[in-house]
Amino acid sequence: MECLKDILEKFLDEQQERLAKRTFVKYNDVITLFEDYLDGYAYQHLDEEEAKSFEKKLFNESKQYCELYSTDRLDSIELDEFMTYFMIRKVMASQELLKNTGTVLRKFVKWLKENSYIKEEKFKQLYDTVNEKKGDLPKVEKLSELLYDNGRRNSIYTYDDYEEDNFIISKVEDNKLWLESFLEENKEIGPVKVSKKISSLAQIGWSVYLVLGKSDGSWFIIESGNVYPE
Repeated sequence: MECLKDILEKFLDEQQERLAKRTFVKYNDVITLFEDYLDGYAYQHLDEEEAKSFEKKLFNESKQYCELYSTDRLDSIELDEFMTYFMIRKVMASQELLKNTGTVLRKFVKWLKENSYIKEEKFKQLYDTVNEKKGDLPKVEKLSELLYDNGRRNSIYTYDDYEEDNFIISKVEDNKLWLESFLEENKEIGPVKVSKKISSLAQIGWSVYLVLGKSDGSWFIIESGNVYPE
């Protein structure tokens, strides 16, 4: 069975033959990052015995994950984590790169099926995962930028009270957000005053690190981190 590294390279070789150079660069960027993710993080989804075997081969033979495993190990959890964690937190990808990520992965999953690397059941599982996250990624990056700009404008003021936490968006209305603490049960803050653009992009279930300030009974964002889709 071909290893993931060889399969990824074969996919890129075929895309290079059919795509314009500028478009191929986008494909190459995404697939290279996907291989980096698999080599650095996918072993965490192995069971205890397999993880020990992997660590031994990594240490003794300098074999990376993509050199040891094939598509039978590829599951929706890797695609989900790559798109919603690795690309946002580790790569800090731009809106364009996040948009390209969904497009390239969708093509890659279809290519795997067309070339008999995966069967229909796995294809549907992987394809549905990519489709579910594809539209969210550029929105998440845009929302992160808007929250940062909003916080920077608000940070110059003095507040009566402060809150700092990882929050989950629990309710959205025009110019208002309600937030639940990710760590403290039954802790909700709101409404938090935001711009119309922010409230139009924010979705229930998305999470974000925020520092909030309270003034005259209202909460405002004064610092923010990355936004993560549900």
